Amino acid sequence: MRKLIPLTLLALLLLLPAQALAEGVTGCAPQYASLGGHAVAKFKGTGDLDITIVTDPLCWHCRLGHKLLGEYPELYGTVNLIFFPRQSFIGSDMAAWILEDAAGSENSKAMIDFAYYDLKQPKTDDLKQARMLVLAQFVTRFPAMGEGVTFEGLAARLQADHEAHVLETAHLCEKAELPGTPTLIAGKYIIMGYGANPWIKALKAKAVCD
Repeated sequence: MRKLIPLTLLALLLLLPAQALAEGVTGCAPQYASLGGHAVAKFKGTGDLDITIVTDPLCWHCRLGHKLLGEYPELYGTVNLIFFPRQSFIGSDMAAWILEDAAGSENSKAMIDFAYYDLKQPKTDDLKQARMLVLAQFVTRFPAMGEGVTFEGLAARLQADHEAHVLETAHLCEKAELPGTPTLIAGKYIIMGYGANPWIKALKAKAVCD
């Protein structure tokens, strides 16, 4: 019976709606408002409200949030992606490294969309193998990534160039006591978790920080 408790708790947590912070605490608090400044991977909508998403490319609710943003580009300007890889989504740190590496390139948005729409969760418990399986999916979809370099060499370069920064942003999320992904920071609104209605309400409010 004791073994069933964690699964029961997990099921309950997945049923919880998106939550705002306690009264009086907003997305303008320094620990939240400053996160966007650490973003490397970004994309743009057609609106004027810059927002920050704390995210993991393999997180299912993060993917729902990304889909919603794709449907309402008029509600936001720049989207700052802060990666907070979760242990339950093994190999997602490689996806974060790849997206940060592609930042500013002509393929950046296409690679972000691939990560959130098509990337498959590796079926392995081995971290190194999971990272390689994630990288293989990207190289298959974007073969120019692998030109002029060995597969192992590409993986090593991505880790050397981007692991430290992703660990830094993850530490900032932990320091801000964010419970996980996704978290939407839209001006004064901060929504922990995903819910279409709360996200749309926060985006439409355009409640920018003073």
